[in-house]
Amino acid sequence: MPETLPELPPLVTAAAAEEILAALERGVSSVDVSLNLNLSRERIDLRPGEAVLRGVVVGFDLLRKVLKKTAVVFTVHEDGLDAVEVRGAGYAKLVPTEGAPTIELSGIRMHRTAGIDPFEDARLKAAAVVRHGDVVLDTCGGIGYTATWARRLGAERVVSVEVNPVVIELRRLNPWSREYLEDPAIEKIEGDAAELIESLADRSFTAILHDPPRFSLAGHLYGAEFIAQMRRVLCPGGRLMFYTGEPYRRGRGRDFVDGVRRRLRNGGWRVVWREELQAFVATA
Repeated sequence: MPETLPELPPLVTAAAAEEILAALERGVSSVDVSLNLNLSRERIDLRPGEAVLRGVVVGFDLLRKVLKKTAVVFTVHEDGLDAVEVRGAGYAKLVPTEGAPTIELSGIRMHRTAGIDPFEDARLKAAAVVRHGDVVLDTCGGIGYTATWARRLGAERVVSVEVNPVVIELRRLNPWSREYLEDPAIEKIEGDAAELIESLADRSFTAILHDPPRFSLAGHLYGAEFIAQMRRVLCPGGRLMFYTGEPYRRGRGRDFVDGVRRRLRNGGWRVVWREELQAFVATA
């Protein structure tokens, strides 16, 4: 059964605050803004010096504070504002962009944002390997964008794995993760993909989406042993998208990417580097 999720409160970013403040200064009685991080826009009422966001009154001064926090998403409630962040096994927060938000984990952003929308980035990665009817393993589910696109592209079923509890909690606060959370054909598993994969049957997937955290956070997900396990659970002719990024721009970066290429080839994969994805597309 689909998961029933509580309604999210209004979410305000510096961009939304700027639109509201500009409208207040013009003296208009209403303005259309996004209160769900650019998924849609809705009309809010304006009064002298304040805005009404789904029944919650927010003053000019509070909006001015939001304006200064360009890398923070705020929830709006009767007592004021709270940053959308989670502390626990690490620190994670939603970071707004011009499109879908990304997630920042212990200071490291989990999606590409330079010149590309995080949700579009996920579409491109999924489209590189997912075909209609596929059974897909999503090794590092994060806030669900790649698995969502796998389903939109026609995957029959997705097994999505995420190990970090603060990421799992944060995606429940993200409007863009709702489709992922509510889709019963996406099996959400909490755990380390390197441990889970050992329990999966041989040749049980037709595509794998592998978008791991940086090497410094999850080096074992770049190693020969995990690469061999991915090949074991993939059907003959199955496809793998292995995102590496380019974490080191000069000599060491080439060594890092070449090391992943070498381990893939040594493991029997046919490998192509896709520069526009900063990822390898490999075939078993």
